[in-house]
Amino acid sequence: MKHLFLAVLGLLSLQWVHSRSDDRTNCKPFTASFCQGVGYTTTLHPTGVQGYNLQQIGQIVETACSPHVAKLMCRIVVPECSSEDDSRLKPCRALCVQVKADCESTLRAKWLSWPLRLRCETLPESNCVGASSVVSVIQTPPSACQPITVPFCKDMTYTETVLPRQETQDNIALTINRFNPLVTSGCSPHLKPFLCSVYVPECVSGKPRPPCRTLCEHARSHCGAQMRSLSLEWPEALKCEAFTTESCEHVPVISVSQAPSAACQPITVPLCKDLHYTETVLPEKETQDVISLKINQFYPLVKVECSSHLKPLLCSIFVPECVSGKPRPPCRTLCEKAKSGCEPLMNKFGLPWPEELKCTAFTTESCEHYGVSSSGGVCEPITIPMCQGLSYNQTLIPNLLGHTSQREAFTKMSFFNSMVQTVCSVDIRVFLCRVYAPQCEAGQAQWPCRSFCEKARRDCEGLMSNFGISWPEELQCSSFPEEMCISEEKRSKMLNAEDVAAKLEAGGYSVHGKALTLSTARLLLTLMDADQSGDLDVVEFFKLERFVGAIRREYVESYGSRNQPSVTENQMKKALVAREFHLDDETFRVLWQEYRSEGGINYDKYVAALAKLQILKDRFKAHLLNLPCDCQVASFTMNQFMKTAIV
Repeated sequence: MKHLFLAVLGLLSLQWVHSRSDDRTNCKPFTASFCQGVGYTTTLHPTGVQGYNLQQIGQIVETACSPHVAKLMCRIVVPECSSEDDSRLKPCRALCVQVKADCESTLRAKWLSWPLRLRCETLPESNCVGASSVVSVIQTPPSACQPITVPFCKDMTYTETVLPRQETQDNIALTINRFNPLVTSGCSPHLKPFLCSVYVPECVSGKPRPPCRTLCEHARSHCGAQMRSLSLEWPEALKCEAFTTESCEHVPVISVSQAPSAACQPITVPLCKDLHYTETVLPEKETQDVISLKINQFYPLVKVECSSHLKPLLCSIFVPECVSGKPRPPCRTLCEKAKSGCEPLMNKFGLPWPEELKCTAFTTESCEHYGVSSSGGVCEPITIPMCQGLSYNQTLIPNLLGHTSQREAFTKMSFFNSMVQTVCSVDIRVFLCRVYAPQCEAGQAQWPCRSFCEKARRDCEGLMSNFGISWPEELQCSSFPEEMCISEEKRSKMLNAEDVAAKLEAGGYSVHGKALTLSTARLLLTLMDADQSGDLDVVEFFKLERFVGAIRREYVESYGSRNQPSVTENQMKKALVAREFHLDDETFRVLWQEYRSEGGINYDKYVAALAKLQILKDRFKAHLLNLPCDCQVASFTMNQFMKTAIV
């Protein structure tokens, strides 16, 4: 009935909207669930005002960090429809200031950030929404803590509770005792502390500590099945989705007698060999060979990339991570994300979503381990080429600028290609990636610091002014936080040859699964090691990536179509001439014999040969710079130098 009333109310509101003015025909109902009940139902921006991230706003509202947080955020992000620019519909500056003060500590504790574009000083001081109710918020005195007398909960780790008005511990004792048979059955050691946290919550400064969602899910996952066997349903009042993980860190670790652990085993299923975990545990008599056959039926879906979450979901179900000899359960949110992306495609071919991937069979208990936040944000692998090979490999979409896909973010980043390639700043590439493909941890994006932005801008503004362009408005450094953020000091360590080889392999600089060898990595390091320190910094490695990337692209496009991909002798000669390496016949023959193998020169040797020649060329040019004139020395040419070094 309530939903019907809201639906009718929405329709009446829409009719009134359309009858007011022809200018309001674009008003649409907004779908943001966290804005229901704010006093209006339509907006010109149903998906949010540009520059704001609805998911981020939803996370902030869901914290309930201020009684006015929904009113402020919704009127900013999905503002009320108006036939004119009416400031009376905007939230007041006082409302914004109060909410920001209320929420500061909560947002910091939850690793959330105040929206970059929401500046209180830009809002009106009068003739606006919320002024009368917020200018002075009177705090009600905290309720009194009282000793716990409910027998069921007297052995908890806390001794005091706080109850709603007119509620008594005698009444609670009667309510909670209904669960005593279930607790006595031992279905879950988490059930009793969870029930007490709901009915007799710990008193903290006169306020009840909220129940922990994870504790609820532990209890429900073990006791729910037993209740269903008795034709009982998990109580609606204890629905885990109604709780948050805010207070979970205060939940004591519960010791559970462990059954003998099964043996963890290395993952050999090809589809799942590049996950963030490397070991799995399987049921008795189950083998990874059999699992490979099962999981391969979904390979076409993975190949078409209907969802970036499908592959990690499949692996978490069929090849689960081994934790102390036990499988980590799949994540329901991950399943729902994969299903929403792939089910429409399957339906086009008349295929239903598979029963073994039924999302309701899973819980959100282990979602954090799969990069999923309590509000539903899901980490995904970075696919933007410029941002691969960094110190992190997972990002969150929508990103910090509201782009809804990595493809869209990549298109927007193309504006900065020339800046990145010239390496105008040691920070520019990493900073841009941390904005357009932000680091994702536990389903939440990590923000770059204001100082990080300022350093990148300061170093590159000179180059940009030469091209007649200015630093983009959307990257104004004053919009970035100063605390709880990623600073420029957090750089990758200096890379030795082993690190270079590993990062190139991780970055996809392989051909047909064959990575560059350590000996080739040593040559590449020597080529890019400008200060001859024996290792590479972030700028030197970035230049190395560009050098290898160009060679790899040429190799794949020009030589990779043969049955045994390799460079022939004639192709090698043409490639050297194109790079202005003019070797005589004797020098070329020695070089060819050194690097050729059966059928020609393979990818690894091709990179090594070009790196060696480039090193010699750079050294010869350095020698010329030390001469008293700026001319070529007739008695000792570049070709002679090459011949001496190679032959």
